[in-house]
Amino acid sequence: MTTRTRGLGSVYQRGETWWIKFYVDGKAKRESSGSEKQGKAVNLLKRRLEELSAGRYVPDAGKVTVADLLTMLAADATAKGNRSRPKLGHVCQAFDVKVTKADDGTTTYSEGWLARAITTDRVRAYEADRLQAGAARATVNLELAALRRAFNLAVEAGRLVTKPVIKTPDPHNARQGFVTDRQFEAVRGALPDFLQGVWTFAFLTGWRTRSEILPLQWSNVDWRRGVVRIEDSKNGEPREFPFAEYAPLKAVLTAQKAATQGPYVFHDGAGKPIIYERWNDARQKACTAVGVEAIAHDLRRTAVRNLERAGVSRSVAMSLTGHKTEAVYRRYAIVDSSAQREGVAKLAKSQVGHSTGTISEGEAQ
Repeated sequence: MTTRTRGLGSVYQRGETWWIKFYVDGKAKRESSGSEKQGKAVNLLKRRLEELSAGRYVPDAGKVTVADLLTMLAADATAKGNRSRPKLGHVCQAFDVKVTKADDGTTTYSEGWLARAITTDRVRAYEADRLQAGAARATVNLELAALRRAFNLAVEAGRLVTKPVIKTPDPHNARQGFVTDRQFEAVRGALPDFLQGVWTFAFLTGWRTRSEILPLQWSNVDWRRGVVRIEDSKNGEPREFPFAEYAPLKAVLTAQKAATQGPYVFHDGAGKPIIYERWNDARQKACTAVGVEAIAHDLRRTAVRNLERAGVSRSVAMSLTGHKTEAVYRRYAIVDSSAQREGVAKLAKSQVGHSTGTISEGEAQ
């Protein structure tokens, strides 16, 4: 065993691996650098001594695993009331995390790499592997964002001192899909009867199908006030959508009420809630059958555009659909073409009497 002393600590070799030794409150601490290179151990020792000096040293940081990070991520999502969860299957596979799902639907994580082994270089290698395997840029970004959030939570909780740099480049692939009235009717007709109301409600309101429409119960519908209200939307805020004077939406709710056999507004025909996967599979088959290329989120975009066309202010529109910022208008370039024509017409009217040719010499002066 070769030992080399460096100030308040030392680096030494055990077998082929270099280790460090330093002192915390008079007690010796030993930690493997995980490398056969002495320089790696020297840098690790320097970092630990700097952490000690700054009061940022975390004794058990070297024991935190990726499973611990994902557990914190899940707990954070639960605390925030987020129903949706990022898909972490590829992250777990890449970093050897064991996933166990209980009968009640809860997921637990165990084993996996040590968090300190997830360096910036290793994250970039994971990113490159996923893209090379054919994963979409946006999909990989969601995975990286989840991993970044997990590291941030660990640092905030004092479980880790450092974290890798994890970037999520803009995929530049914002979908521009909308559903026309004709396409809406075609798909609706191809859906099973008990799912037509879900499709129509999504088209009219722009609400999220999985987390906001399918879970709706009649307790969310206030017939006296004429509003549908949810207390816990995806963005964490309550939301209402009036229907008293919106005949198409009122007709949907009235029809569903007449066919109700339980507490759910939309059900499988026997009063049981509709499973999202069943709905999504039927929607895809209906779209294919009538030759319409549309995803569920296209209905959300369409509702926003319809509100824009109707002259509804953006602040009111966002309060109805649940968008928190105007980014949806910029991202999907939602601009009413009729409004554009009206704008040009106003421009033309303002220029009546002006020459449409070249600027005259007098004007130029």
